[in-house]
Amino acid sequence: GGRISLLDLVDRLNVILGTQIQPVHQPARPGDIKHSRANVAKAGELLGFEPVVEFDEGLARTAGWFRNR
Repeated sequence: GGRISLLDLVDRLNVILGTQIQPVHQPARPGDIKHSRANVAKAGELLGFEPVVEFDEGLARTAGWFRNR
């Protein structure tokens, strides 16, 4: 239900990975999506889906999975 910018995502990944990656900003391109937000309400209605993991925990788990591959 929340919103996370790409800059926030980079910050959170830097904390999880212990890195200091700095984003490289480029001019916008035609067709770039400026704002997007997932809505899982329909998945809840049709499939009974309900998120059980907070974003930061899921990101940490995903990073750990890739690290261990």
